Amino acid sequence: MNTTDSKYVLDLSPEDYQKATVEVAFLLDAFASTIDNIMGGNTAPVGRIAGRDTASKLPVDFTDPSLQDIIKVLSEQMHAGFDFTLDGNAVTFKSCIIRDMCLVRKIETGGALCRLFHSYFDGIVNGLLCRPVKSTIISTGNECQLQTAVQ
Repeated sequence: MNTTDSKYVLDLSPEDYQKATVEVAFLLDAFASTIDNIMGGNTAPVGRIAGRDTASKLPVDFTDPSLQDIIKVLSEQMHAGFDFTLDGNAVTFKSCIIRDMCLVRKIETGGALCRLFHSYFDGIVNGLLCRPVKSTIISTGNECQLQTAVQ
């Protein structure tokens, strides 16, 4: 398929992007809420399993990586929707598409959607580091911070 072929070029307006953002936010909220209800609030295993699966498909190859190495590579891989850094064992999310989706849906950050994402993120790090990882949300707001423990 030639993506420069005019029959494949989409002419989307800012209104189209806004509608898509609202739809994606709705779907993410519904997905996270449903999993939260089914799992009785214990969504971490679902997120971790999905994250480990994602880690196995990432185009990265490490030899004895550190947490810093993994966070650096993930930050580069996920830069379109996230800006995060590691300082010690604290991961700070300066920008976060999940936070943006929470704002669109007018749902509290740090809730079901955030918890599901962070357990997913833990699963990715676990899959790349080959060691169990557990993050705790320390603060939410314009920047969110996690305390990350590696066993």
